[in-house]
Amino acid sequence: MKKVLLGIVSFFVLIGMNQAQVEPDKALSKATKALNAYFLDQNGNVDKLTEAVDLIEIATASPSTNESAKTWLAAGKVYNALAEKEMIALQLDPTHKIQNVGSGVSAYEAYNNVLKFADKKFQTKEALKGMQMTANSLASIGNALLNSKDYSNAFASLNTILNINKVQQDNGMQVTLANEKDLNDHKFVTAYCAMAAEQKDVAKSMFGELIDAKYEEPRIYAYGFNLASEAGDANAMDILDKGRAAHPGDSEILFAQINHYIQKEEYATLEGLLKEAIAASPENPSVYSALANVYMNLFQEEYGKNGNSESATAYFDKSKDYYMQAVELDPSLFDVQYSLGSLYYNKAVEITKKMAELPISESKKFDAYKSESSSLFNTALPFFQKAEALNPNDINTLIALKEIFARNDDFEKSGEFKKRLENVQSGAKNPTSYFK
Repeated sequence: MKKVLLGIVSFFVLIGMNQAQVEPDKALSKATKALNAYFLDQNGNVDKLTEAVDLIEIATASPSTNESAKTWLAAGKVYNALAEKEMIALQLDPTHKIQNVGSGVSAYEAYNNVLKFADKKFQTKEALKGMQMTANSLASIGNALLNSKDYSNAFASLNTILNINKVQQDNGMQVTLANEKDLNDHKFVTAYCAMAAEQKDVAKSMFGELIDAKYEEPRIYAYGFNLASEAGDANAMDILDKGRAAHPGDSEILFAQINHYIQKEEYATLEGLLKEAIAASPENPSVYSALANVYMNLFQEEYGKNGNSESATAYFDKSKDYYMQAVELDPSLFDVQYSLGSLYYNKAVEITKKMAELPISESKKFDAYKSESSSLFNTALPFFQKAEALNPNDINTLIALKEIFARNDDFEKSGEFKKRLENVQSGAKNPTSYFK
């Protein structure tokens, strides 16, 4: 039995070797015959298409045949058949998983080589006609890849349609994307795929073209700005200014500005922008939280310079008010619950620092500070408890709870949170919340 099996294995190895030893010009001829056989019965002769692909790759890889328009014309037809097969499968079943994602791109590249090596008019004509068929398949394949979030391959397919469009224009024929709106719509989706696929230079360039064309899609300004800002482009803010002028009420452009100034920590500018964002999106708790965070930072700056001044108190109250509005909209937001706790906690910490600086003779002032800090720590406590219920593994929340319970002489709970903190710091997770 072993000898028989070895004989069968050897037989298949010999077949593979024979296929690999096919001369390039004969491989070209055989590929054409295999493709014709596939077209005669596309359901029954699927293996012939696979055979055609294997054979055409021999011809296109060989220096003796890969500078011939005839070779690349045959290759274009083979890859087009492969791409068309995927397109038909998608039409019958939109959930079909694409097997040959690069077939359309390969068809375009083959036809492009025909144009490079053509010495007869009919070859150029057939290549341009073939490209039109390629564009149709690429549209189906590209959209399917986009829907499955395969952005890299989706970009390759959709961008190839733009390349075909350019070839058609250069050759004075009717283009695939003749309508300007259709062209810009397609370019927008392609640029988005490029951005999602981390091809940021390409995406930046495409969004720039769309901005210059005054394409009516506000997101081009937000995306274009983000890409330009990441690239260190000194003119990045000009993109947002254009966007605000063209679409003054658009929230995505506004939020791009807000994120920029958050990174720059330009709180005075942020204050106005975030109030504008609240007016535009009054049901969005994140903008209330962001504005509360601005006021918290302004409070900390002012308190550090001038203590409990009127301005510091005003910033503190505004921060608390906007955090509370965010909580009313969505009490399940961990960041908001934690921030409310930290607002009171951080102020209490600043007061305890002042207590430590007092001379022994200032016992009355010391007692006043102690009472105020204790009240602030206890006001912070329920917010940290809610935050812990939402995320039992946040280190800062666990530290705050451990410290507050220790200050209140509740050493049992302080010890519990010390254990939970050490558990997280060691790389483990607390499986449940203490307060849930």
